[in-house]
Amino acid sequence: MKDTEPEEMARRLWLYEKIREVVLRYGFRMVEPTTLENLKTLEAKSGPSIRDEIYWFKDKGGRSLGLRFDLTVGLARMVASRFDLPEPIKFATIGGNWRYDEPQFARYRYFTQWDIEIFGSANPLADAEVICVGTDILANVGLKEFVVRISNRKLAESYLKQLGISSGEKLEQCLRIIDKVRKESHARLTKEFNAIKVSDSVVDRVFSYISLVGPPSAVLEQLATLSLTEDGAKQGVRDLETLADGLAALGRLDSCLYDMSIVRGIGYYDGIVFECFDKESEDLGSIFGGGRYDKLCRIYGKRDIPATGVAGGIERLMISLERAKLFPESRLGAKVFIASAQEKSRLEVMRLTQTLRDNGISAEFDLKGRPLSKQVEYASSARIPYLIVVGPQEIESKIVKLKEMATRTETSVSIDEIAMKLRSLN
Repeated sequence: MKDTEPEEMARRLWLYEKIREVVLRYGFRMVEPTTLENLKTLEAKSGPSIRDEIYWFKDKGGRSLGLRFDLTVGLARMVASRFDLPEPIKFATIGGNWRYDEPQFARYRYFTQWDIEIFGSANPLADAEVICVGTDILANVGLKEFVVRISNRKLAESYLKQLGISSGEKLEQCLRIIDKVRKESHARLTKEFNAIKVSDSVVDRVFSYISLVGPPSAVLEQLATLSLTEDGAKQGVRDLETLADGLAALGRLDSCLYDMSIVRGIGYYDGIVFECFDKESEDLGSIFGGGRYDKLCRIYGKRDIPATGVAGGIERLMISLERAKLFPESRLGAKVFIASAQEKSRLEVMRLTQTLRDNGISAEFDLKGRPLSKQVEYASSARIPYLIVVGPQEIESKIVKLKEMATRTETSVSIDEIAMKLRSLN
Protein backbone atom coordinates (compact mmCIF):
# COMPACT_ATOMS: atom_id res chain seq x y z
CA MET A 1 0.00 0.00 0.00
CA LYS A 2 1.20 3.51 -0.64
CA ASP A 3 0.24 7.10 0.01
CA THR A 4 -1.00 9.24 -2.87
CA GLU A 5 0.98 12.46 -3.27
CA PRO A 6 -0.55 15.66 -4.75
CA GLU A 7 0.90 15.13 -8.24
CA GLU A 8 -0.51 11.61 -8.50
CA MET A 9 -3.81 12.67 -6.95
CA ALA A 10 -4.26 15.37 -9.59
CA ARG A 11 -3.78 12.74 -12.29
CA ARG A 12 -6.17 10.35 -10.59
CA LEU A 13 -8.90 12.98 -10.35
CA TRP A 14 -8.48 13.79 -14.04
CA LEU A 15 -8.72 10.09 -14.87
CA TYR A 16 -11.79 9.54 -12.67
CA GLU A 17 -13.57 12.40 -14.42
CA LYS A 18 -12.70 10.98 -17.85
CA ILE A 19 -14.17 7.62 -16.79
CA ARG A 20 -17.32 9.23 -15.40
CA GLU A 21 -17.82 11.17 -18.63
CA VAL A 22 -18.07 7.90 -20.56
CA VAL A 23 -20.22 5.86 -18.17
CA LEU A 24 -22.74 8.69 -17.82
CA ARG A 25 -23.04 8.90 -21.62
CA TYR A 26 -24.13 5.25 -21.59
CA GLY A 27 -26.79 5.87 -18.95
CA PHE A 28 -25.05 4.22 -16.00
CA ARG A 29 -25.76 5.54 -12.52
CA MET A 30 -22.89 6.09 -10.09
CA VAL A 31 -23.08 4.18 -6.78
CA GLU A 32 -20.65 2.77 -4.22
CA PRO A 33 -21.02 -0.51 -2.34
CA THR A 34 -19.77 -0.71 1.23
CA THR A 35 -16.08 -1.35 1.81
CA LEU A 36 -16.89 -4.00 4.44
CA GLU A 37 -18.82 -7.17 3.66
CA ASN A 38 -19.83 -10.18 5.69
CA LEU A 39 -17.15 -12.80 5.18
CA LYS A 40 -19.82 -15.26 4.01
CA THR A 41 -20.75 -12.84 1.23
CA LEU A 42 -17.15 -12.73 -0.01
CA GLU A 43 -16.78 -16.51 0.31
CA ALA A 44 -19.97 -17.06 -1.67
CA LYS A 45 -18.27 -15.66 -4.76
CA SER A 46 -14.88 -17.33 -4.51
CA GLY A 47 -15.11 -20.08 -1.88
CA PRO A 48 -13.58 -20.41 1.62
CA SER A 49 -10.05 -20.36 0.18
CA ILE A 50 -10.51 -16.63 -0.44
CA ARG A 51 -9.64 -16.09 3.24
CA ASP A 52 -5.98 -16.57 2.32
CA GLU A 53 -6.16 -13.76 -0.24
CA ILE A 54 -8.11 -11.03 1.54
CA TYR A 55 -8.15 -8.96 4.72
CA TRP A 56 -10.72 -10.34 7.15
CA PHE A 57 -11.27 -10.16 10.90
CA LYS A 58 -13.71 -10.51 13.77
CA ASP A 59 -15.37 -7.30 14.93
CA LYS A 60 -16.31 -6.44 18.52
CA GLY A 61 -19.59 -8.29 18.12
CA GLY A 62 -17.84 -11.47 17.01
CA ARG A 63 -18.97 -11.12 13.40
CA SER A 64 -16.63 -12.28 10.63
CA LEU A 65 -16.10 -9.40 8.20
CA GLY A 66 -13.81 -8.74 5.25
CA LEU A 67 -12.61 -5.80 3.21
CA ARG A 68 -13.94 -5.98 -0.34
CA PHE A 69 -11.51 -7.45 -2.87
CA ASP A 70 -13.42 -6.21 -5.91
CA LEU A 71 -16.52 -4.15 -6.67
CA THR A 72 -18.64 -6.80 -8.40
CA VAL A 73 -19.59 -8.57 -5.16
CA GLY A 74 -21.00 -5.43 -3.57
CA LEU A 75 -22.87 -4.36 -6.70
CA ALA A 76 -24.38 -7.84 -7.13
CA ARG A 77 -25.44 -7.88 -3.47
CA MET A 78 -26.98 -4.41 -3.83
CA VAL A 79 -29.38 -5.54 -6.56
CA ALA A 80 -29.95 -9.15 -5.48
CA SER A 81 -33.01 -8.35 -3.35
CA ARG A 82 -34.16 -5.16 -5.09
CA PHE A 83 -37.26 -6.19 -7.03
CA ASP A 84 -38.28 -2.53 -7.26
CA LEU A 85 -35.46 -1.58 -9.65
CA PRO A 86 -36.44 -1.47 -13.35
CA GLU A 87 -34.34 -3.66 -15.62
CA PRO A 88 -31.79 -3.44 -16.97
CA ILE A 89 -30.06 -2.05 -13.88
CA LYS A 90 -26.94 -0.16 -14.95
CA PHE A 91 -24.59 0.70 -12.09
CA ALA A 92 -21.09 2.16 -12.17
CA THR A 93 -18.54 2.87 -9.46
CA ILE A 94 -14.92 3.81 -8.82
CA GLY A 95 -13.47 2.58 -5.56
CA GLY A 96 -10.63 1.03 -3.60
CA ASN A 97 -10.15 -2.67 -2.90
CA TRP A 98 -7.87 -4.77 -0.71
CA ARG A 99 -6.16 -8.07 -1.49
CA TYR A 100 -3.53 -9.88 0.54
CA ASP A 101 -1.44 -10.53 -2.57
CA GLU A 102 2.33 -10.57 -2.83
CA PRO A 103 3.14 -7.02 -3.98
CA GLN A 104 4.72 -6.87 -7.43
CA PHE A 105 4.94 -4.65 -10.49
CA ALA A 106 1.57 -2.93 -11.15
CA ARG A 107 -0.05 -4.89 -8.28
CA TYR A 108 -0.65 -3.51 -4.79
CA ARG A 109 -2.48 -4.74 -1.71
CA TYR A 110 -4.66 -1.66 -1.89
CA PHE A 111 -5.72 -0.65 -5.39
CA THR A 112 -8.49 1.23 -7.17
CA GLN A 113 -10.83 -0.01 -9.87
CA TRP A 114 -13.49 1.44 -12.12
CA ASP A 115 -16.40 -0.92 -12.59
CA ILE A 116 -19.68 -1.04 -14.51
CA GLU A 117 -22.33 -3.75 -14.38
CA ILE A 118 -25.57 -4.44 -16.26
CA PHE A 119 -28.11 -6.57 -14.39
CA GLY A 120 -31.24 -8.00 -15.99
CA SER A 121 -30.24 -8.75 -19.59
CA ALA A 122 -29.13 -12.16 -20.83
CA ASN A 123 -28.72 -10.79 -24.35
CA PRO A 124 -25.13 -10.68 -25.69
CA LEU A 125 -25.85 -7.11 -26.79
CA ALA A 126 -25.43 -6.18 -23.10
CA ASP A 127 -21.94 -7.70 -23.28
CA ALA A 128 -21.31 -5.61 -26.40
CA GLU A 129 -22.28 -2.49 -24.48
CA VAL A 130 -19.95 -3.11 -21.53
CA ILE A 131 -17.08 -3.84 -23.93
CA CYS A 132 -17.83 -0.56 -25.71
CA VAL A 133 -17.75 1.34 -22.42
CA GLY A 134 -14.27 -0.07 -21.77
CA THR A 135 -12.95 0.87 -25.21
CA ASP A 136 -14.52 4.33 -25.01
CA ILE A 137 -12.85 4.97 -21.65
CA LEU A 138 -9.47 4.17 -23.19
CA ALA A 139 -10.22 6.40 -26.17
CA ASN A 140 -11.38 9.19 -23.88
CA VAL A 141 -8.02 9.23 -22.08
CA GLY A 142 -6.08 9.15 -25.36
CA LEU A 143 -5.02 5.49 -25.66
CA LYS A 144 -5.29 4.22 -29.23
CA GLU A 145 -3.18 1.08 -29.50
CA PHE A 146 -5.21 -1.51 -27.61
CA VAL A 147 -7.00 -4.75 -28.37
CA VAL A 148 -9.93 -6.48 -26.66
CA ARG A 149 -9.56 -10.27 -26.70
CA ILE A 150 -12.93 -12.04 -26.42
CA SER A 151 -14.05 -15.61 -25.88
CA ASN A 152 -16.87 -17.57 -24.26
CA ARG A 153 -16.30 -19.58 -21.12
CA LYS A 154 -19.46 -21.62 -21.71
CA LEU A 155 -18.04 -22.64 -25.08
CA ALA A 156 -14.66 -23.52 -23.56
CA GLU A 157 -16.22 -25.63 -20.79
CA SER A 158 -18.46 -27.46 -23.27
CA TYR A 159 -15.58 -28.17 -25.63
CA LEU A 160 -13.50 -29.60 -22.78
CA LYS A 161 -16.45 -31.82 -21.84
CA GLN A 162 -16.63 -32.96 -25.46
CA LEU A 163 -12.97 -33.99 -25.09
CA GLY A 164 -13.89 -36.11 -22.07
CA ILE A 165 -12.96 -33.68 -19.27
CA SER A 166 -16.27 -33.80 -17.47
CA SER A 167 -15.64 -33.68 -13.72
CA GLY A 168 -16.20 -30.27 -12.15
CA GLU A 169 -12.87 -30.07 -10.32
CA LYS A 170 -10.81 -31.28 -13.27
CA LEU A 171 -12.64 -28.89 -15.58
CA GLU A 172 -11.83 -25.92 -13.35
CA GLN A 173 -8.19 -27.02 -13.14
CA CYS A 174 -7.97 -27.13 -16.93
CA LEU A 175 -9.48 -23.66 -17.26
CA ARG A 176 -7.00 -22.28 -14.73
CA ILE A 177 -4.14 -23.79 -16.76
CA ILE A 178 -5.50 -22.28 -19.98
CA ASP A 179 -5.76 -18.90 -18.24
CA LYS A 180 -1.95 -18.93 -17.86
CA VAL A 181 -1.25 -19.37 -21.58
CA ARG A 182 0.35 -15.91 -21.99
CA LYS A 183 2.48 -16.32 -18.89
CA GLU A 184 3.84 -19.88 -19.13
CA SER A 185 5.56 -21.92 -21.85
CA HIS A 186 3.81 -24.60 -23.90
CA ALA A 187 5.99 -27.26 -22.24
CA ARG A 188 5.18 -26.02 -18.72
CA LEU A 189 1.45 -26.01 -19.41
CA THR A 190 1.64 -29.49 -20.93
CA LYS A 191 3.24 -30.74 -17.71
CA GLU A 192 0.44 -29.16 -15.69
CA PHE A 193 -2.18 -30.87 -17.88
CA ASN A 194 -0.37 -34.21 -17.56
CA ALA A 195 -0.20 -33.77 -13.78
CA ILE A 196 -4.01 -33.82 -13.61
CA LYS A 197 -4.10 -36.85 -15.92
CA VAL A 198 -5.02 -35.18 -19.21
CA SER A 199 -3.59 -37.30 -22.04
CA ASP A 200 -1.19 -35.86 -24.61
CA SER A 201 -3.73 -36.35 -27.42
CA VAL A 202 -6.33 -34.33 -25.51
CA VAL A 203 -3.74 -31.69 -24.60
CA ASP A 204 -2.94 -31.30 -28.31
CA ARG A 205 -6.61 -30.70 -29.09
CA VAL A 206 -6.89 -28.21 -26.24
CA PHE A 207 -3.91 -26.27 -27.57
CA SER A 208 -5.39 -26.39 -31.06
CA TYR A 209 -8.63 -24.90 -29.70
CA ILE A 210 -7.02 -22.10 -27.69
CA SER A 211 -4.84 -21.17 -30.66
CA LEU A 212 -7.94 -19.92 -32.49
CA VAL A 213 -7.27 -16.16 -32.58
CA GLY A 214 -8.23 -13.54 -35.12
CA PRO A 215 -10.97 -11.27 -36.43
CA PRO A 216 -14.38 -12.46 -35.19
CA SER A 217 -15.62 -13.56 -38.63
CA ALA A 218 -12.51 -15.70 -39.22
CA VAL A 219 -12.64 -17.38 -35.79
CA LEU A 220 -16.37 -18.07 -36.13
CA GLU A 221 -15.65 -19.84 -39.41
CA GLN A 222 -12.97 -21.95 -37.70
CA LEU A 223 -15.30 -22.82 -34.82
CA ALA A 224 -17.84 -24.10 -37.34
CA THR A 225 -15.34 -26.80 -38.37
CA LEU A 226 -15.01 -28.28 -34.85
CA SER A 227 -18.18 -30.45 -35.05
CA LEU A 228 -19.37 -29.22 -31.68
CA THR A 229 -21.86 -31.59 -30.05
CA GLU A 230 -22.53 -30.05 -26.63
CA ASP A 231 -25.56 -27.75 -26.39
CA GLY A 232 -23.52 -25.30 -24.33
CA ALA A 233 -20.91 -25.08 -27.07
CA LYS A 234 -23.51 -24.42 -29.74
CA GLN A 235 -25.11 -21.70 -27.62
CA GLY A 236 -21.69 -20.22 -26.93
CA VAL A 237 -21.02 -19.88 -30.66
CA ARG A 238 -24.44 -18.29 -31.23
CA ASP A 239 -23.69 -15.78 -28.45
CA LEU A 240 -20.37 -14.89 -30.09
CA GLU A 241 -22.16 -14.38 -33.42
CA THR A 242 -24.69 -12.03 -31.80
CA LEU A 243 -21.89 -10.22 -29.98
CA ALA A 244 -19.96 -9.64 -33.21
CA ASP A 245 -23.07 -8.18 -34.85
CA GLY A 246 -23.60 -5.90 -31.84
CA LEU A 247 -20.02 -4.69 -31.75
CA ALA A 248 -20.17 -3.97 -35.48
CA ALA A 249 -23.41 -1.99 -35.08
CA LEU A 250 -21.85 0.01 -32.25
CA GLY A 251 -18.74 0.69 -34.33
CA ARG A 252 -16.22 -1.05 -32.06
CA LEU A 253 -15.56 -4.37 -33.82
CA ASP A 254 -12.20 -3.22 -35.22
CA SER A 255 -10.78 -3.02 -31.67
CA CYS A 256 -11.64 -6.66 -30.96
CA LEU A 257 -10.23 -10.11 -31.61
CA TYR A 258 -11.82 -13.44 -30.81
CA ASP A 259 -9.24 -15.37 -28.80
CA MET A 260 -10.27 -18.78 -27.45
CA SER A 261 -7.46 -18.77 -24.87
CA ILE A 262 -9.34 -16.13 -22.86
CA VAL A 263 -11.24 -17.97 -20.13
CA ARG A 264 -10.75 -15.73 -17.06
CA GLY A 265 -9.52 -17.62 -14.00
CA ILE A 266 -12.51 -16.84 -11.78
CA GLY A 267 -15.08 -19.62 -11.63
CA TYR A 268 -18.28 -17.55 -11.55
CA TYR A 269 -17.98 -16.48 -15.20
CA ASP A 270 -20.39 -18.51 -17.33
CA GLY A 271 -20.58 -16.87 -20.75
CA ILE A 272 -18.81 -14.23 -22.82
CA VAL A 273 -15.48 -13.18 -21.27
CA PHE A 274 -12.88 -10.67 -22.41
CA GLU A 275 -9.64 -8.89 -21.52
CA CYS A 276 -8.16 -5.72 -22.97
CA PHE A 277 -4.43 -5.15 -23.49
CA ASP A 278 -2.44 -2.02 -24.26
CA LYS A 279 -0.32 -3.02 -27.26
CA GLU A 280 2.44 -0.68 -26.11
CA SER A 281 2.49 -2.06 -22.53
CA GLU A 282 1.53 -5.73 -22.68
CA ASP A 283 3.87 -6.40 -19.75
CA LEU A 284 1.19 -4.80 -17.54
CA GLY A 285 -1.29 -7.57 -18.26
CA SER A 286 -4.89 -6.69 -18.98
CA ILE A 287 -5.96 -3.10 -18.35
CA PHE A 288 -9.61 -4.08 -18.15
CA GLY A 289 -11.51 -7.33 -18.19
CA GLY A 290 -14.87 -8.83 -17.45
CA GLY A 291 -17.67 -10.98 -18.71
CA ARG A 292 -20.99 -12.59 -17.98
CA TYR A 293 -21.98 -14.08 -14.62
CA ASP A 294 -25.64 -15.06 -14.82
CA LYS A 295 -25.66 -17.20 -11.66
CA LEU A 296 -23.87 -14.94 -9.18
CA CYS A 297 -26.75 -12.78 -7.95
CA ARG A 298 -28.80 -15.75 -6.73
CA ILE A 299 -26.08 -16.34 -4.10
CA TYR A 300 -26.79 -13.00 -2.42
CA GLY A 301 -30.57 -12.75 -2.41
CA LYS A 302 -33.87 -13.95 -3.74
CA ARG A 303 -33.49 -12.35 -7.15
CA ASP A 304 -32.08 -14.63 -9.87
CA ILE A 305 -30.93 -12.09 -12.43
CA PRO A 306 -28.47 -12.35 -15.34
CA ALA A 307 -25.54 -9.95 -15.32
CA THR A 308 -22.47 -8.84 -17.20
CA GLY A 309 -19.80 -6.28 -16.40
CA VAL A 310 -16.32 -4.92 -16.83
CA ALA A 311 -13.69 -3.53 -14.46
CA GLY A 312 -10.30 -1.94 -14.92
CA GLY A 313 -7.39 -1.21 -12.60
CA ILE A 314 -6.65 2.47 -12.15
CA GLU A 315 -2.98 1.89 -11.28
CA ARG A 316 -2.29 -0.16 -14.42
CA LEU A 317 -4.09 2.34 -16.62
CA MET A 318 -2.07 5.16 -15.07
CA ILE A 319 1.18 3.37 -15.96
CA SER A 320 0.00 3.06 -19.57
CA LEU A 321 -0.91 6.74 -19.68
CA GLU A 322 2.40 7.79 -18.12
CA ARG A 323 4.39 5.74 -20.64
CA ALA A 324 2.42 7.27 -23.50
CA LYS A 325 2.76 10.76 -21.98
CA LEU A 326 -1.01 11.24 -22.13
CA PHE A 327 -1.58 12.95 -18.80
CA PRO A 328 -2.23 16.69 -19.21
CA GLU A 329 -0.10 19.28 -17.49
CA SER A 330 -1.73 19.85 -14.14
CA ARG A 331 -1.46 22.89 -11.89
CA LEU A 332 -1.25 22.01 -8.23
CA GLY A 333 -2.58 24.41 -5.63
CA ALA A 334 -3.54 28.03 -6.19
CA LYS A 335 -3.43 29.97 -9.45
CA VAL A 336 -2.54 33.26 -7.78
CA PHE A 337 -0.92 34.37 -4.52
CA ILE A 338 -1.93 37.73 -3.01
CA ALA A 339 0.95 39.11 -0.96
CA SER A 340 0.74 41.88 1.65
CA ALA A 341 3.27 44.66 1.21
CA GLN A 342 2.62 45.90 4.75
CA GLU A 343 0.86 44.64 7.85
CA LYS A 344 -1.97 47.15 7.49
CA SER A 345 -2.74 45.77 4.01
CA ARG A 346 -3.52 42.25 5.23
CA LEU A 347 -7.27 42.64 5.71
CA GLU A 348 -7.62 44.13 2.22
CA VAL A 349 -5.56 41.24 0.86
CA MET A 350 -7.92 38.78 2.56
CA ARG A 351 -10.96 40.53 1.06
CA LEU A 352 -9.45 40.45 -2.42
CA THR A 353 -8.44 36.79 -2.07
CA GLN A 354 -11.93 35.78 -1.04
CA THR A 355 -13.47 37.80 -3.88
CA LEU A 356 -11.35 35.86 -6.35
CA ARG A 357 -12.34 32.56 -4.75
CA ASP A 358 -16.01 33.54 -4.95
CA ASN A 359 -15.45 34.10 -8.67
CA GLY A 360 -14.00 30.64 -9.19
CA ILE A 361 -10.28 31.56 -9.05
CA SER A 362 -8.06 29.46 -6.76
CA ALA A 363 -6.15 31.95 -4.61
CA GLU A 364 -3.98 32.02 -1.49
CA PHE A 365 -2.74 34.66 0.92
CA ASP A 366 -0.13 34.50 3.68
CA LEU A 367 -1.25 32.68 6.83
CA LYS A 368 2.00 33.03 8.79
CA GLY A 369 2.46 36.80 9.09
CA ARG A 370 5.68 36.71 7.04
CA PRO A 371 7.47 39.70 5.50
CA LEU A 372 6.92 40.38 1.80
CA SER A 373 10.17 38.73 0.67
CA LYS A 374 9.24 35.48 2.42
CA GLN A 375 5.74 35.57 0.93
CA VAL A 376 7.18 35.89 -2.57
CA GLU A 377 9.65 33.10 -1.82
CA TYR A 378 6.77 30.84 -0.75
CA ALA A 379 4.76 31.60 -3.92
CA SER A 380 7.79 30.66 -6.01
CA SER A 381 8.59 27.43 -4.15
CA ALA A 382 4.89 26.40 -4.23
CA ARG A 383 4.94 26.93 -8.01
CA ILE A 384 2.00 29.33 -7.92
CA PRO A 385 2.04 30.83 -11.41
CA TYR A 386 0.80 34.37 -10.64
CA LEU A 387 1.56 36.90 -7.91
CA ILE A 388 -0.14 40.11 -6.85
CA VAL A 389 1.40 42.42 -4.22
CA VAL A 390 -1.04 44.69 -2.43
CA GLY A 391 0.06 47.74 -0.43
CA PRO A 392 -1.37 51.19 0.44
CA GLN A 393 -0.66 52.51 -3.09
CA GLU A 394 -2.58 49.64 -4.76
CA ILE A 395 -5.46 50.01 -2.34
CA GLU A 396 -5.73 53.74 -3.05
CA SER A 397 -5.38 53.50 -6.87
CA LYS A 398 -7.37 50.24 -7.18
CA ILE A 399 -4.71 49.13 -9.69
CA VAL A 400 -2.43 46.15 -9.04
CA LYS A 401 0.42 44.52 -10.93
CA LEU A 402 -0.22 40.91 -11.95
CA LYS A 403 3.14 39.15 -12.15
CA GLU A 404 3.70 35.95 -14.11
CA MET A 405 6.26 34.08 -12.01
CA ALA A 406 7.78 32.05 -14.87
CA THR A 407 8.60 35.02 -17.12
CA ARG A 408 8.74 37.79 -14.45
CA THR A 409 6.51 39.94 -16.69
CA GLU A 410 4.01 42.28 -15.04
CA THR A 411 0.66 43.62 -16.21
CA SER A 412 -1.29 46.45 -14.59
CA VAL A 413 -4.87 45.38 -13.89
CA SER A 414 -7.82 47.09 -12.21
CA ILE A 415 -8.80 45.34 -8.99
CA ASP A 416 -12.34 45.01 -10.38
CA GLU A 417 -11.03 43.16 -13.45
CA ILE A 418 -8.55 40.74 -11.81
CA ALA A 419 -10.91 37.75 -11.84
CA MET A 420 -11.72 38.24 -15.54
CA LYS A 421 -8.02 38.61 -16.37
CA LEU A 422 -7.01 35.47 -14.45
CA ARG A 423 -9.78 33.43 -16.08
CA SER A 424 -8.34 34.34 -19.47
CA LEU A 425 -4.91 32.98 -18.52
CA ASN A 426 -3.92 29.31 -18.69
